[in-house]
Amino acid sequence: MDAAFSRSSSGSGNGTRVSRRAALLGGLGGVVLGATPLTGAAGGTSAGDPSRQPPDTANAWMAAVYDVVWPEDLTPTNAARVYNYIAIAMYEAVVPGTQHLRSLGGQLSGLGRLPKPPSGRLDWPAVLTGSVSTVADHLFTDASETSKELLARTFASQVGARKAAGTPKGVLTNSLDHGRRIGRALTEWIADDGYDGIAGRTYTPPEGPDKWQPTPPNYRSAVEPYWSQIRPMILRDAAEIVPDPHLPFSADEGSDFWEQAMTVYRTAQELTDEQRAIARFWTDNPLLSGLPSGHWMLIASQVSDRDGLSLTDTVEAYARLGVALHDAFLNCWTWKYRLNLLRPVTYVRRYIDPEWNTFVNSPQFPEYTSGHSVASRAAATVLTDLLGSRAFVDDSHAPRGMPARSFTSFMEAADEAAQSRLYGNIHYPMGIEAGKVQGDRIGALVIERLRTRR
Repeated sequence: MDAAFSRSSSGSGNGTRVSRRAALLGGLGGVVLGATPLTGAAGGTSAGDPSRQPPDTANAWMAAVYDVVWPEDLTPTNAARVYNYIAIAMYEAVVPGTQHLRSLGGQLSGLGRLPKPPSGRLDWPAVLTGSVSTVADHLFTDASETSKELLARTFASQVGARKAAGTPKGVLTNSLDHGRRIGRALTEWIADDGYDGIAGRTYTPPEGPDKWQPTPPNYRSAVEPYWSQIRPMILRDAAEIVPDPHLPFSADEGSDFWEQAMTVYRTAQELTDEQRAIARFWTDNPLLSGLPSGHWMLIASQVSDRDGLSLTDTVEAYARLGVALHDAFLNCWTWKYRLNLLRPVTYVRRYIDPEWNTFVNSPQFPEYTSGHSVASRAAATVLTDLLGSRAFVDDSHAPRGMPARSFTSFMEAADEAAQSRLYGNIHYPMGIEAGKVQGDRIGALVIERLRTRR
């Protein structure tokens, strides 16, 4: 069994518990026993209203994509891009089967009308599988054979689940074919988003005492310095939301900027075990996780499963969340590289303690503002608007042996994610707080501009 699949199938570290992601990737399709969807009872039928069907197909695919992003070393920004397109593929596959959802065609930048379903009966989970598998194949063209095998297994598992649910062969074939038509239309749109034009371009950081430079211990090149050229989803342009300005740079002891760095420095010296656990839980680094946007997708998946959301509720949540995360990272990265502010580790080593290092490795991109703050607050804003303020338990990192964490609301989780960057010693307090406001504003624009209900 390949490494990515084994990782998904591992327990939470206690020897007995199997994560929800592992169960889904293990091919457990069909109805979740005891689930009570918000928009209707989870049906068990192989076709009909998707608002009366369980979310298993959507959640299985999201779990698989997370476990492909994990080993493929995607950047935080590209991961948000990938999850967004996967979520849109899910949503557009299901919309025609509902009475209350509307297509995103004509709403998202550059996205036109999508293929209409053929006459006759369709199985909407199978349409979703056809659409998502087509888009995933496009997004992961250069992925490892291990990752491609995981996607192929997921496809086979989900098709098998629809057969087991009693879907007639002709209905299943027609449904997969229609899903593929939607997927192909989406891949044509995706191909024009600007991503190919920024790959591999060289970048020389600007010079100056306040400017970002590669940080220890890796001293790697800047990550995605040209991301501002990616097409937005609902933002008018990549820089539409302007963050509050940071404090004027100063190297003087006792200055406001110096105090920002000293707050980070003192925090590092006084970290509690709980603060270290929080910093680790929200690190969401490449090669160790499915990245921050994937963490929020898994939060949505866990809520979908545990609270009994229907298939339509789930794909709507994924779509709105995906758009928010995509534009949050786009806007954040645009301003990171316009402002190009140095990281705390650079400031502290230069002006306070030349031997100091951070608890969490500093990412290789500028400090202001905090990407965790922007993305998490944007995510929490749209999820709260759609699903309300829900308490939940987050066991996203169970396959890594991390204990679950409990939250009273999406916003509480977002604020902990933001604060984790201070505990990791990689952001100034001002970068965290300004990022939270920035994320709130992006989330509000998604709510205002993206219409998923008729």
